[in-house]
Amino acid sequence: MSTYQATYQVDKTPAEVFDFIGTHCYVNHPKWENEVVEIRPLTPGPIGLGSRAIMVREEFGRRSETEYEVTRFEPGRRIAFRHPQDSMLFELGFDLQAARATGTDLTVNVRMEPKGILRLISPLVAFQLPRRSDRITRRMIDLIEAPGHAGA
Repeated sequence: MSTYQATYQVDKTPAEVFDFIGTHCYVNHPKWENEVVEIRPLTPGPIGLGSRAIMVREEFGRRSETEYEVTRFEPGRRIAFRHPQDSMLFELGFDLQAARATGTDLTVNVRMEPKGILRLISPLVAFQLPRRSDRITRRMIDLIEAPGHAGA
């Protein structure tokens, strides 16, 4: 199992950060992670606890789809996702804490556990996880802090 945890400072309020990564996740996620082509909701209505969606990814010239579920949803405070697959368990969580007058400490938690034959690549996953997670998170923060940012 590989894990990653890091805390970043964001120059937006927790409500603004949550609006971008939680409330409008389906629209915004493809903006911060280049490999994500689209997200198709499976459950009707706004995103919330138990919401499910299909994430369409394109990596190394190969397109794939994976289902995921929102496992925590606390507006302004926390959102978490779980991608249960036969080949890999992937969990992602964002915790938000007010910091400074209008800022947020954003803690990112990632857990990846290759299964079956993919366990052989565990060392590679562990090696790449911090750099990849940091790159994706920094891109997300750049978008959140961009002038004119308004959720979706």
